Amino acid sequence: MEVGLKIRGIYSTALTKLFLDRGVTVVSPSDMIAKRFKGAKKIAFNRPVGTEITDLEDSQGILIKGQAEQLELIVQIIRETLFDAICRKTTNDLFVQVEFPYLAKSALDEFRDSVLPTVFNHHRLRIIASEYVDLIEVKELTSHPQKKEIVSQDLERRLIWANYKKGKEIGIEHVKLDGRVISLSEGRILEMAPKQNKLVLRRDKFKGRSKYDGLNVSKEEGDYAITDVREGVWYCQHTYFRRDGRLIGAYYNINTPVELYPDRIRYVDLEIDVVRWPDRNTKIIDEVELEKFCESGHLSTELQNKVKRTARELIDNFSGEMSTRGQ
Repeated sequence: MEVGLKIRGIYSTALTKLFLDRGVTVVSPSDMIAKRFKGAKKIAFNRPVGTEITDLEDSQGILIKGQAEQLELIVQIIRETLFDAICRKTTNDLFVQVEFPYLAKSALDEFRDSVLPTVFNHHRLRIIASEYVDLIEVKELTSHPQKKEIVSQDLERRLIWANYKKGKEIGIEHVKLDGRVISLSEGRILEMAPKQNKLVLRRDKFKGRSKYDGLNVSKEEGDYAITDVREGVWYCQHTYFRRDGRLIGAYYNINTPVELYPDRIRYVDLEIDVVRWPDRNTKIIDEVELEKFCESGHLSTELQNKVKRTARELIDNFSGEMSTRGQ
């Protein structure tokens, strides 16, 4: 099928490379894309546009517009290439929203890097400071691509870690599979470990329900949580305590690998969670919800299987702990 794909936005170089490699004709390229892909056989300037890709408003993914058959092909290619991409149909059959979580952005970084020198975490850093990242890449990497690791680390430090300090309050963007962004209660930084890309937060301004999800234990005034997050890991660990330090339980929210930003962390919630009570009993919850979203086409079968494996691995690790303690 001849699609005639027009691409605009911060992902344009990476996506152009991805789709050209898959035999899709990219039409009406910007001057920048035309220069970067000069001589490519599947670049066309005077063909009609059949499908168009632009950035989502928050730049966390793309909006695809086109006729149903063409949309299906483009989404299929994205699913096959970026297994953690979240695809959301809209009320208008001509549009599909695609969110690019941590691994999808990393894969797109690699596509871009095959075209021109690109820092690690390029697309995430461009959401923070687009022009600055482009400037540094041109200035530092064009003539010295071997400096990629050093330049990448310096950008991470300047744009993310330099903004953190103990006691700073940062947000938690808990993105649902249907696209809703839920702001969980903020956390104050207790510990920072840049080399491990890890933050430890204390949270005591709980929102929402009167009971802790999954644990089925009532909230009380003075309760607090210690939240451990590590970039690239498939879950966030929330450990809840009473005012006097008594353990309430732990909740392991399984999600796409965590992404760190200067003022927040972000991930897409993948429905399944693991809860653990003080007596070390554990349980996997909300598997039915995950099945619903898989059936509706929001996530790939590969991603669904990864979520289930992550939950099972957590349970197995807890069982291993108990065995060790009993020896």
